Amino acid sequence: MDMLLAVVWSDDPERAGPDASRLRSDIARAVDGPLADLGVTEYVVNVRDEAVAGAMIDVQVTPRPVLAAVRARVPVASATACAGVLDALRGLGPVSAWSVTGSEPLRVPEPGEDGRCPGMANLAFLRRPGRLDRDEWLRVWLEEHTPVAIETQSTTAYTQHVVVRALTGDAPEIAGIVEEVFPIEAAGDLGVFFDSRGSDERMSHNIKAMTASTARFLDDGTVDAIPTGRYVMRIRSPHV
Repeated sequence: MDMLLAVVWSDDPERAGPDASRLRSDIARAVDGPLADLGVTEYVVNVRDEAVAGAMIDVQVTPRPVLAAVRARVPVASATACAGVLDALRGLGPVSAWSVTGSEPLRVPEPGEDGRCPGMANLAFLRRPGRLDRDEWLRVWLEEHTPVAIETQSTTAYTQHVVVRALTGDAPEIAGIVEEVFPIEAAGDLGVFFDSRGSDERMSHNIKAMTASTARFLDDGTVDAIPTGRYVMRIRSPHV
């Protein structure tokens, strides 16, 4: 199956939106029916929640703040096939959507009873620089950078989405979307984030290695890095 990834933006650059619990409920009320019509029984929602409030790494390049990201495996990831889902999300704010691939170099841990996966899930929206063609960009990112990212950070889960095409006309020109999950302590401690294990020398080494690897395929000031909570949402019955 294909994968749909949609982002709901806030119209107010100073406001990230309602509290996370209410926002998840609003999303569920909006999309459970349209997703059920497509045969979907489970989807993922990323929202800023209390657990990641004040995270040290929080970079917003896109002018509009992210309210939520919604991901689902669907039979066909096209604007026409997913029109009901996208229209429902537009009731919450402006929407951008993409058809994406999905791979998991590190599988995501099972969620808790509330559907939340352990830790902080950083969503990174990647833009390909003009100095690299698409094939070379993908090779550096997927084959060479990925093991560096996992080795130099306290990564507990790693999901990569290659953007196939945009499904909405005003979607930012994004080439890839990454979800990296870290221990929740990484939100407020760079030593935990960069897996220093109490060693300043190891932290310095990891930061330098990660920075050098990232610079090979990304330019400064082109990446959104949004701290979120990752929630697995299950559709128990259609049109609830």
